Formats: sequence, C-alpha cells, structure tokens
Amino acid sequence: MAKSPNEESHLPGVDADDFQGLVLADVIPRDRKPWYSDWTLWKLNLLLLSGLLTQTATGFDASMLNGMQSLPQWQEFFGEPKGTRLGAMTFGPNGGVLISILVSSQLCDWLGRRKPIFGGSILIIVGSIIQTWSRNYGMFVASRFIIGFGLGIVSTAAPPLLSEVTYPTHRGQVVSFMMCSWPLGALIAAWVTYGTFQIQGSWAWRLPSILQATFSVVQASLALFSPESPRWLIYKGRYKEAMDILVKWHGYGDPNSRLARFEMAEITATLEVEKVQKRSRWAEWISTRGNWHRFFLALYIPAMLQWSGNALTSYYLAKVLNSINITDHKTQLLLNAGLQIWGFLSAVLFAMLVDKFGRRRLFLVGMSGMGASYVIWTICSALNQETGFKHIGYAGAVLAMIFVFSLWYHACSPIGATYIMEITPYSLRAKASMLYQLTGNLAGIYNAFANPVAMEAIAWKYYIVWCVAIAVHLTLIYFFFPETKGRSLEEVAEIFDGPDAAVGTNAMKQMGLDTNADAAVGFEKDGQGLESSAKAAVVQVDRK
Repeated sequence: MAKSPNEESHLPGVDADDFQGLVLADVIPRDRKPWYSDWTLWKLNLLLLSGLLTQTATGFDASMLNGMQSLPQWQEFFGEPKGTRLGAMTFGPNGGVLISILVSSQLCDWLGRRKPIFGGSILIIVGSIIQTWSRNYGMFVASRFIIGFGLGIVSTAAPPLLSEVTYPTHRGQVVSFMMCSWPLGALIAAWVTYGTFQIQGSWAWRLPSILQATFSVVQASLALFSPESPRWLIYKGRYKEAMDILVKWHGYGDPNSRLARFEMAEITATLEVEKVQKRSRWAEWISTRGNWHRFFLALYIPAMLQWSGNALTSYYLAKVLNSINITDHKTQLLLNAGLQIWGFLSAVLFAMLVDKFGRRRLFLVGMSGMGASYVIWTICSALNQETGFKHIGYAGAVLAMIFVFSLWYHACSPIGATYIMEITPYSLRAKASMLYQLTGNLAGIYNAFANPVAMEAIAWKYYIVWCVAIAVHLTLIYFFFPETKGRSLEEVAEIFDGPDAAVGTNAMKQMGLDTNADAAVGFEKDGQGLESSAKAAVVQVDRK
C-alpha cells in the first residue's frame, strides 16, 4: 500500500487520532510532489474536468454570438437583428438559467454533485443540436433557452463539486481555473467564427453552433467517473464511502493518512452540527449577522462581475468597434479572436496567483485597474467621436484600453465562484451556487436588452455608467470582502460566525473527534452517537 509522504501518523510517539490544537494546514504533507508529477492528483484533476470545463460553453456562446454579428451570412439569415430582437437572442441562455434555478440547488442536495453535471451537459448538447438546425428566428431563440437551462444546472453543481473534492491546497486554483474555462470557450469560438467567415451559406454560423456541444460531451463522459463530494456523502450518512474517497484521493490510498482522517473528522463534526441546527433552510440566510454578510456577498459578487462594463466586450464588441469607426467585418472578427486569447491568458495567470496573493487583494487590484482603464477608454471614445474619427490615435487608444481592461477584469472573474464556495457552509453551498447563477443572469438580462439600445442611443456616454459602477464596486470590496486563503472550507466559517462557532476544529473538539477521529467513520450503522455529540456541541456554544 502506498504511504503518504511526511505523514506524522507513522512517527514514533504520534497518535494518528490526536488532532488537539491542530488545523488543516498542520496536517498537510510538507513534501508531497507537485500535482503535475503526482499520478494520483493527475487522475483526480483529469476527472474534475467534468466541473472545470463548466464555463466553456458559456464563454463559447458569448464569443460565438459576438462573432456571428460580424458574419454577413448570419445577419442575412436572421434579417439583421437589432435592438430587442438581438437582445432576445442574447438573453436566451440567461433565460434558461433563470428557469433552471427552480430545481438546480435541490438537485445538487438530492442527487449529489456529479449527476446534475451529467444531466445538465446532456441538455446543452441537445440545445446545441437544435441551434445548429434552426430554420427561423424562433427556433434559434428556443434552442438558446435549452442551452441556458443545462448551463444553469451544471454551473450550480460544478463549484461545490470542485471545492469539496479537490486536494485541499489546490482548492483556490482549481475552482478559479473553472472560471478560466469561460475565456477558453470564448477564445475557441472567436477563432472558429473567424475561420468560418469564408464559408458560403448558413454553415458559416451552423458549424460554430454544433461545436458548442463539444466540451459538454467531455463533461458528461467524465462526470460518470468523477468522485462524489465526500461532504455530500457525510451529510447523507454515508461515512464509509466518504472516507474511502478521502483516503484514495487525498491520502495516497493510506487509511492511516493523517490528512484524510483529519478531513473526515473536521467535516463530519461540522456537518453534524449543521444538521442538528437545521441550517439547510432558506431562512438560514437571514438568521445571523454572519449569514446576512454571506447572503450579501452571494448576491453581490456575480452582479458585480456582470456590471463592470465587461459585457460590452463580451457580447457587443462589434458595436463598440463600430463606435470608433472600425467597421470592417474581418477586422472585427480578428480583434475579437485576439481579445479572447488575451483574456484566456490573463485569467490563467491570475488563477495561478490566487493562493499567493489572496482573494481580497486580487479583487482590489483588479477592480482598480478596470476603473483606470475604463476612464481612459471613455475619454478617448468621446474625443474620437467629437473629432469625426479623423485621429486614428484615439481609436488605437480605445483598442489598447479594451485589452488593458480585459487584463484586470480577469484578475477578478476567476475568483468569484471560488470566494462564494469558501464563505458558505455546506448546507447553504448549493443554494449559494444557485444564487450566484441567479444574480449573475438577472444582471445579464440588463446587459442583453439595455446595452445594445444604450450603445445605439448615447454611444460613448454610456461608458460613464460603468465608470461609476466600478467605483462603487471598489468601495464595497474594501469594506466587506474578508480574506479567506489558507483555511479549510470549515475553518472559513470562523471569519463570519466568530472564533467560538461550532465549526471546523471547534466542532471536532466539542464532539471529541480531535482525539478520536475514528469515531467519524464508526457511525455508518448507528448515527445516534454523532447526533447526540453534535447536540451537546450546539448547547456548549449557546452557553458562551
């Protein structure tokens, strides 16, 4: 049997079950190989592509529709849609996501994390096929609603799966890399639409439509073999299965792994307390000051990431380029493709830095950079229009600022879901993921319908709205976004609920699992012991 490196449980005089006074960081093996040279982590991360690729279809969709607006074949087929007609085409996926929220979090709590990813991916595939064979405007819009419904389910299930299954020290980067799949999908779609520009007839836009399903096929296939969330299994009373997963993927297959045993004890203690306190109710969001704070962040962050002016480069780049007199279709497609490469590389860079610099700092730095670039973008757009587009330097400056803005936007965008998954307790995590989709897509409705109308009506003056919005975002980040890096999912709760909260190592201590971790696995048949210990822990905290 493989043994985990530098495991204290194998040292003389160290009790494998003694975790008194320790936190997760204390039991992480110090000399475990990097994931790229560790076959176990290679396999785990490969299987987690079932969740990591989630935003690829969304990014592909945004960039594809952006590119299609520069395709004469698409414009001719659908009668050159504008205003609300174009907005409805853009809104389709957002509408589907909004419908999916009626069931998405319930599916995650009922079926686990893997099965909803599989089912949602199948819906995206079906929607992409219908979109490809669309014969009219209505069929095209309907297909996009189906795609959105599948996206909503997958996007709700994937962040909890990744945050709960990935190796503890990789959590921040892995969940952030999920958001990097958005610019990856956008990059692929941009170059596909650029390549199909030369195709005569409707296959210039039908080919990108069918390719939208590619990554969903990969996700559906891998979801069948991906490990289930050990937290979901523990919450359902399936302790042995949860321990087997932790041992296999986090403990090198060694049942004496101190890391796997500590995780099992900490997760079990925290979730048993949550079950006793019935924290899975929707009313729990407003039951404490800490949960009010979480609720605000779960609603605000996705809206912030949608309402930072980024939609103008995601869905309406052609209109922005038209506003500075860059009207050649092929040039627009090429610029869109180049912008997506830049966005993907930027997102990957900042996702790799999330654990080095922390979540709060990246939010602050990214939003500051976005604000500065947007102000310059606005000024140059105004000067360009007022001089009758005679000075190419102004247009060049606007283009440069679009790329600078994209760089700083991707300092924030990869860590939104990461942050939300970290600040919410297990019993509210699927609901938080659903709220993330809900708010983001409600904000997307505004982007879909208001942006094209505003761009046509007031042109560059509309950018001022986003300059003000970014200033508001920066202020709220500074005052309300605490740092979460370096803590386990259970330990983050202490930031919001106080140092004495019955979570993480506090719950372990109060339930006696810090000195007897095996008890966390020993209640597969009879959970009464854990339940009574959890009730005692709650009473102990209430007395403080």
